[in-house]
Amino acid sequence: MRGDFFEVHPRINIIFALDVITIIVIIASIILKNIVKGIIESLEWLTSAVSNMDVVVIVALITGTVSIVSVIISSIVSKIIDYKKNRQEYLAQKREKPYGEFVAMVYKLQKNVEGDNLYTEEMMLKDLSSFSKQITLWGSSKVVNLWVEFREKGKVQEQGNLFILEELMNEMRKDLGMKKVEKGNLLAFFVNDIKKYINK
Repeated sequence: MRGDFFEVHPRINIIFALDVITIIVIIASIILKNIVKGIIESLEWLTSAVSNMDVVVIVALITGTVSIVSVIISSIVSKIIDYKKNRQEYLAQKREKPYGEFVAMVYKLQKNVEGDNLYTEEMMLKDLSSFSKQITLWGSSKVVNLWVEFREKGKVQEQGNLFILEELMNEMRKDLGMKKVEKGNLLAFFVNDIKKYINK
């Protein structure tokens, strides 16, 4: 019935809707006014409290706040540094074995080049497989990329690939916390007269 009444008298329906909107606006205005009034009163109280405080107390509050913030920031920075250090040490421990095995493999291959054929192809493939498995998880991105490049370019004896090999070993040293050495210095341990090929 009520719906029929409003349909029959559309003007009354419009007036009713306007009344509802007006009431909502009035209520919202009252609430907003009280909120603004509360904020103003709070600011006035805070201003009054600060103005009545002794200068020494104000300075003490500021100093205390600065000290607390400094301690929090120092603690956060310290935690970040400790995390990075512990992470680096953990990764270095995981990388030490495969990196050491790789260098040992390089020296074994060099012995074969010199005529000592004790390091068979089967042994080499086994070592390569073991190394690849370990650096899949623990190798840094640069070591992994250089290892892929080294394998794609083929034989260790090729001159250009030897320098990729050295770059790979330098990255391994870096991962373990050691500084890189100059080009040719690592190769000089097992390649004679390597210096004369550096600028070629």
